[in-house]
Amino acid sequence: MSLPIQSNEPLKQLTTLRVGGEAQYFVDIDSESYLDEAVGYAHKNNLPITILGGGSNILVSENGIKGLVIRMSLVDIATEVEEEKVLLTASAGVVLDDLVSHAVEHGYWGIENLSHIPGTVGAAPVQNVGAYGVEVKDVIKTVRVYNIQARRFEVLTADECNFEYRDSLFKKSEGKKYIVVAVTFALSTEVLPQLSYADLQSRFTDAQPTLLEIRQAIIEIRAGKFPDWNVVGTAGSFFKNPVILRTKFQELCTQYPGLPGFDVDDTFVKIPLGWVLDKVLHLKGVGNEKVGTYQGQALVLINKADATATDIAEFADDIVKKVHDATDIQVQWEVTKIGF
Repeated sequence: MSLPIQSNEPLKQLTTLRVGGEAQYFVDIDSESYLDEAVGYAHKNNLPITILGGGSNILVSENGIKGLVIRMSLVDIATEVEEEKVLLTASAGVVLDDLVSHAVEHGYWGIENLSHIPGTVGAAPVQNVGAYGVEVKDVIKTVRVYNIQARRFEVLTADECNFEYRDSLFKKSEGKKYIVVAVTFALSTEVLPQLSYADLQSRFTDAQPTLLEIRQAIIEIRAGKFPDWNVVGTAGSFFKNPVILRTKFQELCTQYPGLPGFDVDDTFVKIPLGWVLDKVLHLKGVGNEKVGTYQGQALVLINKADATATDIAEFADDIVKKVHDATDIQVQWEVTKIGF
C-alpha cells in the first residue's frame, strides 16, 4: 500500500481535551484517492473506521480506538462568485476558524459569527456547529461525502443532511456510512450582519459594523468565556443547551426567577444551561484536582492535571445528575464519546 498505516498511534495530543489511548491503526489522509485506498484497507482487514478531524468535540477513551482511525487532512479552498452570491468550498481538514478568517478577508458574509470555534470544516456539518445566532445549517449548500459502503463519492444537499440543533444525519446510524470530504457554503458579498445576540447588540448599538469588527468582537467575547484550546485541555461547550416544553419553562421560571429562555417555536423553549450551572448550581470554576468547569463559563470542562477520559466522563455525568436533581431536565452531552 502506498499510504503508510501507523500501528498503535497515540491519540492524546490529537484531541483538544488531551486525553485518549492509542489508535490500533492510524492514517493521515490528504487526498481523495488516499481516502478510497484507506477505506479499501479497512474493508480488506475487516476493521471498523473512525474519522478524526481537529479532535475538538470528542472524548477518546484511555483504552484507545479499535480498527482504523482516519484523520482528514485535505485542506483545499475554492470559490465561485456570481454577483452577490458566493459559493465557498472547503475540504474537511481546513481549520474552521481559518476558513472564517478567509471569508472575512474577502468580504464574504455568512460565517463570521462562527469565529474562533475550534475544529475543522469536516466536523462542522456533523455537529451542526453554531454560535451567536448562526448555525452552519443556515449557510451550507452541499456536503461532499465518501460512502464507505458503496465505495464512492456523493454529494448531499443541506436538506438531505437532516440538520437539527447540534445534530445531523451524520450522527445517526444511517449516516455513519458517510465521511465528510468537503463542504460548500452559500455566502454573500451583501452586507448582512447577524446581531441578534445581546453580547453583539450591546457592542454595536449605533453604527453598522464591518465583517472584521464582528469577527474581532466575537473573538474577544469568546476569549472571556472559553479557554484557549491551544493552551488548556478543553472541548469547548461540553453540554447542549436543553430544549424544553414551554410549560416546563414557565414552571422553572417560578422556581428560579430570572431564568432566560429563547423561543424555538410555540411549544418549545431553549434555555442556556450555563445559567443553570452558574446561578442555580454554582458550578462555575469548580472541580477536583484533575477536572473542573472553566471560571469564565460553567458549560466548559477543562483537563486541569493529566485527567483520564474516565475522570472527565465521571465529572460530566455528575453534573448531568445535579442538573436533573435541580430541574428534572435530562442534559445531553455535546461532546461525543469514542472507544468507551
